[in-house]
Amino acid sequence: MGQGRAQIYNLISTVFIILSIAAIVLVAARMAAPVANQPRAQVAVPTVAILPSATLTLTWTPSPTSTFTLTPSETITPSLAPSITWTQIPTLTPSLTPTIPPTATIGPSATFSPIPPSVTVVPSATITNTLDVTNTPVPSITPTVNDFTPIPTQPPPSPFPFVLKDNQVIYTMNFANTAQCAWQGIGGQVFDLNGAPLTQMRVHVFGQGVDLYVASGSNTLYGLSGWEVPLSTTLTSNSYIVELQSAQGTIISPQITVTFVPDCSKNLALVSFQQTRPF
Repeated sequence: MGQGRAQIYNLISTVFIILSIAAIVLVAARMAAPVANQPRAQVAVPTVAILPSATLTLTWTPSPTSTFTLTPSETITPSLAPSITWTQIPTLTPSLTPTIPPTATIGPSATFSPIPPSVTVVPSATITNTLDVTNTPVPSITPTVNDFTPIPTQPPPSPFPFVLKDNQVIYTMNFANTAQCAWQGIGGQVFDLNGAPLTQMRVHVFGQGVDLYVASGSNTLYGLSGWEVPLSTTLTSNSYIVELQSAQGTIISPQITVTFVPDCSKNLALVSFQQTRPF
């Protein structure tokens, strides 16, 4: 409010200053204007003429301090409370008073006439019931014997992800080198789930003083995943164990027993492994 009053006082002062300047300019203009030529009367002119000087004195008296009061014409207070109208629902009182139909009267359906006392009932015959017992043999039931053919029990699934391919060891003549009969050994391949060659698997052959490891794919004369372990330079009847391991050394197949016969046409045993499930 202080700044508003100061502005009003400054405005009033400015207006008075402008009016004062305008009045001074007007008086000066009137005094500077030439006097029109008019016939002068013959008057005595004093020797010394003293002209009065025009002095303008402006006196401004400030009005009393005005007080401005802002009074709103109307105050509107929004109501945020929802208007709720209660409508009373009439209470329905079920009537539990049953309506009993009038009792129906059932008339007699038949009329019984008493037997005249003059009638005497005399039995005309004596009936003797004789029970004839007849022994009827019950036919015996002969059971029918059905021919039962037992279903062969499937062997339990192997706990290993690889098994012996075609479930057999194939004995054949040595074809992988030129030693012919002066040689005895085991070879084979490793196949994955799709029947494709699988390399980098470890084949372990041991027994009869032998303990050797070889990787699948190391001898491609048997196939892309072929391997071979030479065992002897003569024909023997020795037995050996063959098992497949992962590259980390985990056993992933059952142990396959290979037993040779001293026959030159069977001095090479083919042992191949087939994958049956992921590992």
